[in-house]
Amino acid sequence: MSDTTAPAVDLDGITKRFGDVVANDGVDLRVEPGSVHALVGENGAGKTTLMSVLYGLYDPDGGTIRIDGEERTFDSPRDAIDAGIGMVHQHFELVDPMTVIQNIILGQEPTQNGLVDEDSARSTIEEVCDRYGFDVDQHLDTRVEDLGVGVQQRVEIVKSLYRGADTLILDEPTAVLTPQEVDELFEVMEELTASGRSLIFITHKLEEAMAVADEITVLRDGKSVGTVAGDGTSEQELARMMVGRDVLFEGQERTTEPGDVILDVANLHVRDDRDLFQVEGVDLTVRSGEVLGIAGVDGNGQSELVEAITGLRSVESGTVTFEDEEISRMSRRKRIESGIAYIPEDRQEEGLVQDYDLVRNALLGNQTIEPFVDGPPNFLCLRFLKPVDAV
Repeated sequence: MSDTTAPAVDLDGITKRFGDVVANDGVDLRVEPGSVHALVGENGAGKTTLMSVLYGLYDPDGGTIRIDGEERTFDSPRDAIDAGIGMVHQHFELVDPMTVIQNIILGQEPTQNGLVDEDSARSTIEEVCDRYGFDVDQHLDTRVEDLGVGVQQRVEIVKSLYRGADTLILDEPTAVLTPQEVDELFEVMEELTASGRSLIFITHKLEEAMAVADEITVLRDGKSVGTVAGDGTSEQELARMMVGRDVLFEGQERTTEPGDVILDVANLHVRDDRDLFQVEGVDLTVRSGEVLGIAGVDGNGQSELVEAITGLRSVESGTVTFEDEEISRMSRRKRIESGIAYIPEDRQEEGLVQDYDLVRNALLGNQTIEPFVDGPPNFLCLRFLKPVDAV
């Protein structure tokens, strides 16, 4: 029987090594029931590795895991889920071609007479959504690939709650959200803790950690530097704990003198994957030395607009002019060679080839132009090893 007075999660001396690299070095972490515990640190500090140990993705090389006072050993995420641990990864673990309801119940389908009882699943999911104010139940029969990033994240949270998570790990949950969606997420977190659930909030955004966390633990170089109260610290103190020195937060004011027009978009119309207009009559101009922001709630055409400009999506009507050349029908390859680059919203899924090393990934998109190729155009040989200093 679990101890109701014990911490919801108690990690004692957790160590995790990858070869000669010590990712977690004797880390302690205690999360109280019904609280939000933020885990902050620089990239590579060991935050996600520590939570992957708690979620059963990695076997620890040392240390003890206790859940509600009971010592546990997790050989897989299934063991962690059975113990009431859920995790929403920074890069969502969803099957894009499947519907929302299929993703939520995958691996834990209710059955009746040997068949999946979808009606029972729908009822349970709708109860979860009603309780916490999610709109996921409106999309149960929609394929995940047709949903915006913010809705996909809510699907992940509902999936964990459907599986009975008492402690929920949120790995950089605000990284892909608009400010409005961040506020909505924080309201959901408040509802979850009010119902007695515990949250571990991985982030590097100090102001967010201070806004929502009851306690904040700082990791640096795989070690726990300390734990402070969320309402009893400051960004300066947290930054000092993260990097080991004082950090200046006052940035230098940026001044610019915009030059000539580089990009001009006129009366642009673009359809989405459903063949519906997502961009209708958009005009914009970008000048040399200028940063142009495009804002809006996810799903309002920002992605389609950028894809049309960069050549990843066809233009229905209107024009895109780059450096005085009309490029609306120009191929993506020609646009790259002209100097138009694109960093996608989902870098892992759309921007990188995970099986390639850093050099190959850095050269992707430039593999058909000098100095990264040998031979005639019909037989290109990538010089992956020689021009590293040119990347």
